[in-house]
Amino acid sequence: MTVKRHKQNKYERYPFENSPWTQDLAQRDLAELLGWKKQQLEALVRDKDRYIKRGPKLIGTKTRELAVPTGKLRTIHERIKIHLNKIKQPEYLFSPRKGRAQRDNAEHHVGQNQILSLDIKQFYPSTTDEHIFRWAYHVAGLRADVAGLFTKLVAVDGKMPFGSPVSPVLTTLVHRQMFDAISDICKEQDLKMSLWVDDLVISGSFVRGKVMEDVRAAIRRFGFQTHKIQFRSTARPVPITGVPVTKTSIGAPLSLHRRIQSGYAELRQRLTDAQRTQATDKLLAALGTYRYHLGASSEQGRLAANRMNALRMRRARLKPRYVTYPVGSTPDETSTEIDDGTPPWE
Repeated sequence: MTVKRHKQNKYERYPFENSPWTQDLAQRDLAELLGWKKQQLEALVRDKDRYIKRGPKLIGTKTRELAVPTGKLRTIHERIKIHLNKIKQPEYLFSPRKGRAQRDNAEHHVGQNQILSLDIKQFYPSTTDEHIFRWAYHVAGLRADVAGLFTKLVAVDGKMPFGSPVSPVLTTLVHRQMFDAISDICKEQDLKMSLWVDDLVISGSFVRGKVMEDVRAAIRRFGFQTHKIQFRSTARPVPITGVPVTKTSIGAPLSLHRRIQSGYAELRQRLTDAQRTQATDKLLAALGTYRYHLGASSEQGRLAANRMNALRMRRARLKPRYVTYPVGSTPDETSTEIDDGTPPWE
């Protein structure tokens, strides 16, 4: 008899108090944890500016000042991220978190009547090197010299770098006390809460105005401000991280509808077999994402599956079958616009 072996989960293996960060590390231990030597880390700190690429970048509708680690510093940030990702996260956290997507964040609030959403203003830039040091020294319990070295390795220009792979997970840990306080407020009122980076969503049968006041007061207490505050009813679709949510279900982002519509429009043009194969693969990828959003067992999910089978049969009759659509090259699907529920191929 063959025993089925389950693949070990690389992420969220242990609670924070059992993590390496709480084990009274010396500087040499920190270096060993990151696969380097103490002298190498000290040299990297001295030459840190050589490994930082700064500059503005338009992300969505906002221009962000990026500080992207490169070379050796990038390697260190990646290794810190790997170790931090092994710490178990609270249920309300959806990003950054392995195995949780925007759809999961939206689905968390299905079945609720009211939704309160707000953003934390300038979340990364307002997280300073002092925040990082206090977390490392007071929360993790690292020695002062180790906490100082850790802070110097992570912080850029005195703050959490926007563009580093370690920033998302480390920021949630640094401000865990604030988010736990908000979670406690929600639990007292029997409300649901989810966090996607700096996007906070609270839902329930009725979200009182005092809840908003208490949440904003908790955020101010930790030195932050809020904006983009909205109260909405799920009687009509409400976008949560780009995914429409109603009282009973979730939908697909409008940008995804547009991809499917443009995919069918492209197939109606005069194309070579190679072009038609590539266009079909793009459309299949979009339909698969659409089916995932609406659910495989839903009426529209089954209809999407039928459409995908029909497309595969047509593609099989074409001569060149080796052209594929590159993974990861699809457009962003975080549009906050709402579709009317009409299948995108109609």
